[in-house]
Amino acid sequence: MATQPVIGTVCGVLAIMLFASFTLVSRMGFSATALTLPDMAMLRFAVAGLVLLPVLIRRGLGPLRWLQAALLVMTGGLGFALFAYAGFRLAPASHGGVLLHGTIPLLTLVLVRWCSKTPGRATGWAGPVLIQTGILIMVWDSVRGAPVHQWLGDGALLLAALCWSAYGLLNQRWRLAPVHSVAIVATGSLACFAPVYLLVLPASGLRAAPWHDVVFQGVFQGLLIGVVSGLLYTRAVASLGAQRTALFTAAVPCVTTGAAVWLLDERPSGWAWAGVAAVTLGMAIAMRSRRTP
Repeated sequence: MATQPVIGTVCGVLAIMLFASFTLVSRMGFSATALTLPDMAMLRFAVAGLVLLPVLIRRGLGPLRWLQAALLVMTGGLGFALFAYAGFRLAPASHGGVLLHGTIPLLTLVLVRWCSKTPGRATGWAGPVLIQTGILIMVWDSVRGAPVHQWLGDGALLLAALCWSAYGLLNQRWRLAPVHSVAIVATGSLACFAPVYLLVLPASGLRAAPWHDVVFQGVFQGLLIGVVSGLLYTRAVASLGAQRTALFTAAVPCVTTGAAVWLLDERPSGWAWAGVAAVTLGMAIAMRSRRTP
């Protein structure tokens, strides 16, 4: 149908807007409210898990074994969210846009080649090289006179990207429906994190934070990021194909960095802007030259 490309494009644009705002809203939550990293994670897991609990009750684990479901939860839920929030808490938004969203395509390619034991091709090297260059520039921006917590945040963002890349490959291998996969991840993350949050972690900032901040972060982190963004991106893939949809992600680093200047009053260095440009260009080149096997 002629409307399918239009629907796919709209869904892709909306998904990328959410991906970019994930970094910005999280940074705003840490800097402008009393919410802590565990608070943010708990809000995400609680809202998404409760919303999707009926889906899990109805479908169960489907064809998955317990270990497979646990791997999905650890990569797409607990690992991704906790590392991402740590990175947002410690590193600037420009680093979040590049080192999280900008490295997922590259890390996915590395994992695919590592798992399949296939050697890399000589063609199509320009995009990955530019992405790696941008990552190195961001690392340099962190270590040259920056506080220790900033490069620790960079490391956390890279680990979050690795978790998400692994989650995407596992989900593709096991061929779960998008809603089913997200339901397993959300409810499993809530079941694992809630006891630790309530019984082990120190007092949270939920009581000190204004109720409207708690509601806003809960709806944004749990519903919009935990549920809606994944479904939008999946719908775009169904209409446009994975290769064309992935082109949208090239806009995330630039959008995130530019918006951070306006919303968070951040002033990225020249090195940071160079890293953003290198990763954005590298992602666009890599996705345009990539051929679906």
